[in-house]
Amino acid sequence: MDMQDTPNATERTKILASCRQLIQDWSTQQFDEYTSTLIKQLVKRSNSADNNEDKNRYFQAHDEINQNQTIIKQLFLQHLNQAFDLYCKQQYTATDYTNELAMQQQLAEQHDTLSLLDNKVLEQKLAIAAMSRKVATRHSEQLYALNQRLSVLTGGKKITDQGNPVAPAVLGEGLQQAICELSLDDPTQLFIYKIFETSFAIKLAQLYNQLNLSLLQQGILPHLTYHIEKDAADTADASHQTAGTNDTADSGLPEELQALTNAQTLSKQIRLFEAIRQLQARLQPQARIQRPAGTISVPAAQILAGIQQLQRNAGAILKALESPQAVASSSPQQLRQQAEQEASKTDDVDAHVIEIVGLLFEYMLNDQQLPDTVKALLSYLHTPFLKIAVVDKDFFDHPEHPARQLLNSLVAAGERWVEPTGKHKSDVFQQIKTIVERLLNEFDNDVRLFSELAFDFNHYLRQHARRIRLAEKRAMQAAQGENKLKEIRLKVRTYLQKKTSKIKLSPTIHTLLFEPWANFLSFNLLRFGSRSEQWREAAHAVDDILWFCQPHNPNNLPEVRRAQELKQTLPKILQAGFNTVGYDSAQATKLLQALIEYQHQMPAAKSNIRTIANNTMAANIDDVDLGKQAEAAAKADDLLKTLKQTESGTWFIFNANTDNPQRVKLAWANTNTLHFMFVNRLGQQVAVSSGQQLAADIRAGKTQILKPLEDKPFFEKAMERVLEQIRQREH
Repeated sequence: MDMQDTPNATERTKILASCRQLIQDWSTQQFDEYTSTLIKQLVKRSNSADNNEDKNRYFQAHDEINQNQTIIKQLFLQHLNQAFDLYCKQQYTATDYTNELAMQQQLAEQHDTLSLLDNKVLEQKLAIAAMSRKVATRHSEQLYALNQRLSVLTGGKKITDQGNPVAPAVLGEGLQQAICELSLDDPTQLFIYKIFETSFAIKLAQLYNQLNLSLLQQGILPHLTYHIEKDAADTADASHQTAGTNDTADSGLPEELQALTNAQTLSKQIRLFEAIRQLQARLQPQARIQRPAGTISVPAAQILAGIQQLQRNAGAILKALESPQAVASSSPQQLRQQAEQEASKTDDVDAHVIEIVGLLFEYMLNDQQLPDTVKALLSYLHTPFLKIAVVDKDFFDHPEHPARQLLNSLVAAGERWVEPTGKHKSDVFQQIKTIVERLLNEFDNDVRLFSELAFDFNHYLRQHARRIRLAEKRAMQAAQGENKLKEIRLKVRTYLQKKTSKIKLSPTIHTLLFEPWANFLSFNLLRFGSRSEQWREAAHAVDDILWFCQPHNPNNLPEVRRAQELKQTLPKILQAGFNTVGYDSAQATKLLQALIEYQHQMPAAKSNIRTIANNTMAANIDDVDLGKQAEAAAKADDLLKTLKQTESGTWFIFNANTDNPQRVKLAWANTNTLHFMFVNRLGQQVAVSSGQQLAADIRAGKTQILKPLEDKPFFEKAMERVLEQIRQREH
């Protein structure tokens, strides 16, 4: 049966039944093996625990898993069966964790707490999401082929990983449901997910291959292909993936394959390393280490033993360095040279492997965003990474390699969370140091140590990042409250300036209006708003003060009566306002006395001068637009315009021209008042600066704006730089 189209109902029912049975049989066997491995690992963890609390936790988990093995497996298989039913109904079989976690993050940020995020459900979802991404990338070819064949069985409706009944996320959710009723704490549940990934999910290629083969044998897309095509324009760099099938007339299919994104990233990095090797082969006709004549090649095993000893020596040296300053002052370069000399003693190691590892660490040392303390600390990893590059051929070829993932996380954490000066104790620096020490002391040739450390470190970073986000949010809310008052005061000041623009005030009256009474106006505007009776009364008092302090016509009886009336009522109104804002009573008395005396000393107006109302400018507080003022200021100053457009999260360097530079992050900006609030790496407010002052400091070299950190992982950036360096040698 060669199916160009959807099979008929009878054939479809038969094929689906065989697929369902294959999934159940394979999953039953593998889940039994997984639970057996898990129970052994829990015993091992319990026996090696450093304290009684951890020992009891793992022991109790072991007992609970052991006693409920059958129920856990039944729940897991039941979930897979339900997922297959959903697939048959053309419904989603798994959660789109990327979108869900983003929505939860957005929802949490709308509250003054992280309780929506900081719970075990989220931790499980993060673990499932991380596992799903890695497994989907690792088995992208098999998943793509399976999705295409499953699409045929649904009548041509496109199936993605969210609709595949055996997608990695489906299996992760199955485990989540299987253990959700057990009495397990968060660390233990995360450990269970980790073992699931390393002993069950890692074998999914077997299931995908079996399903693909079964469907192929039953005539479902027997000629389906998935391959990488190189672009003739540049075989080293520019290539693209295509996927096609002889069994479908949809010629536009390759353009719609969003599921290939991860595979394309993987392909790009594989080609990147291959380009490096090809260039090196041209520059080094013999890829082996060249040694003096008569020198005997040492067996690789002996070389690795020598490197292992150097690694342990490095661990002992690093352990003795207690402070970041001590680490920064150490010299790991000598250890690197010794390791490279050891590796060069054998014919079993390609010269380019040694060189590329060295160039990777050279790139790290030249990273301007990475603090010197972290550079020195991570330099100690050269020896174990050289060893893993020698013993594990997947190291360069696979972006998801745990050693690469760990190094990416360590570099990113150093760039983001560690102070450049190293003067302040950093929990993140200590965490990185602990990981480096463990690698130096414990890594032999088992890459699972990298997986364990990467999992634990990323879990720690998530918790750390949440604490920082909460601190930043609190600091931002406090700054917004303070800035709201500044904005109100600026509006009031602008309002008063307009009201008095045609009136010459004495210093005393100016002080009365622009200090205590401006504070009272700001209080009413902030608390009651511009349409309130309180604001109208306070604003009306401004007109009364301005009228009272101007020359009056003694022949104008209404003016005389009003002046006499204000002489009695105005001090009482002003005193009440001063009391409201807590103005100094002695100073208030002086201002009120000066007001009355000023009016007495005022010469009489000439008969042709009309009322003071004509001299007082009309002004409405609602018409005061600070945004237009800020926009006008920005137009007049290009640097101020740049600052106004700078996004929150941008990093700055304060005191850049001193020996004590401080790295700060723009957490929030008020574009109306042109005030900018900065926090340190702990999320604590360190400064609120006006745009004008910030621009002046930048021009004076006191402040610098840092370029944004690249989202691209360190390892990929480093490999691109290595390729660039090697290409330069050809010219």
